[in-house]
Amino acid sequence: VQTALERSCKKYDLQLKQLKDTEKREKYRIYGELLNTYGYELKGGEKSFKCINYYDNKEITIPLDPQLTARENAQKHFDKYNKLKRTYEALSEFIKETQDDILYLESVNNALDIALSEDDLAQIKEELTQSGYIRRKFTKRKVKLKSQPFHYLSSDGYHIYVGKNNFQNEELTFHFANGGDWWFHAKGTPGSHVIVKSQDGEMPDRVFEEAGKLAAYYSKNRGNDKVEIDYIEKKHVKKVNGARPGFVIYHTNYSLVIDSDISGLTLLES
Repeated sequence: VQTALERSCKKYDLQLKQLKDTEKREKYRIYGELLNTYGYELKGGEKSFKCINYYDNKEITIPLDPQLTARENAQKHFDKYNKLKRTYEALSEFIKETQDDILYLESVNNALDIALSEDDLAQIKEELTQSGYIRRKFTKRKVKLKSQPFHYLSSDGYHIYVGKNNFQNEELTFHFANGGDWWFHAKGTPGSHVIVKSQDGEMPDRVFEEAGKLAAYYSKNRGNDKVEIDYIEKKHVKKVNGARPGFVIYHTNYSLVIDSDISGLTLLES
């Protein structure tokens, strides 16, 4: 996972550098437009041409190929612009895919950090295999996944469940939780989905705080004194079409800032 993450980060840095190189594309479009407008002034054989850029009313120097006509020079600049534009559009897509890869691998890293048993690791290995990071060895035996989410009991008797990995996050949020249950997650960072079972959506404030502590503890921000937590009723959490397991979207959520100390909570089973 660490090797794949480092590779993705290097790819991301390179793509950003390549994207920066496309920022000059508009310059070539303007060159072409100005040459089409003022090109009649050229006599032929010039290596450059000065004129007023009507976009900012400043003088601009346009490089020319002395072997080409004004129209041919304009087309040459338009061709450069179109090439850089296509590169920009393609890179924008690639960068989004690389960002998704980095987020995903960081979420797996977090799952590895909180794994406690061989069963937990086996489930992460299966997830990585299904995601294409590990090659599956041919075997007639079906993979049996025994790992279960953490199960806590709040001070007020509410049952709280914490996903150990993306498979469990997906299962908890979209198959186990009811619409009126509460969903918690550390804001903007890899971490576990935390589900609080609630009959009617109403809970004491202390339950929200304790669920928030669990979401903070089982996230990349574990150990911080102040971790921002998003929470919302489960019915408002939606799965992203085509996204990897455990990746969701939600709007109009509540937020709280809390520490990641869970020493006062009771772990029932895992």
